[in-house]
Amino acid sequence: MMQKLFLTRWVVSFVFFLSSCGFSSSDNPCQNYMEKDKMVEIFTETLLLETHLSNQQAQSNLRDSAAYYYAGIFQKHNITAREFEKAFECYMLDSDLMNQLMEDVLNTLSIESSRLDAKKDTEDAELRPE
Repeated sequence: MMQKLFLTRWVVSFVFFLSSCGFSSSDNPCQNYMEKDKMVEIFTETLLLETHLSNQQAQSNLRDSAAYYYAGIFQKHNITAREFEKAFECYMLDSDLMNQLMEDVLNTLSIESSRLDAKKDTEDAELRPE
């Protein structure tokens, strides 16, 4: 629960920060770097990774392994770190597009959270004695 609250606060703060920057462009070159759906999926995974790492601050060696964990995400999606960086930079330059991206990330996290809560409720119900 605390992790969910931390992530939500971080993402909302990030969206407001981007909105205040006022960067925008008339066309959408970001699709040339990475499709929005794929970017949402990868960015969601990286946010979850960052949340996990920040909650494990006591384990300094875990933070040192961040590059390894990121590499796993990039390998899973068959991209390089540089490809992700280029796409992310592009999305950051268009505040409207970045806001849409973040909205989709929040929706993805909300759906996943609801699915996990339902699964937990089902498992808890199965474990209750009759």
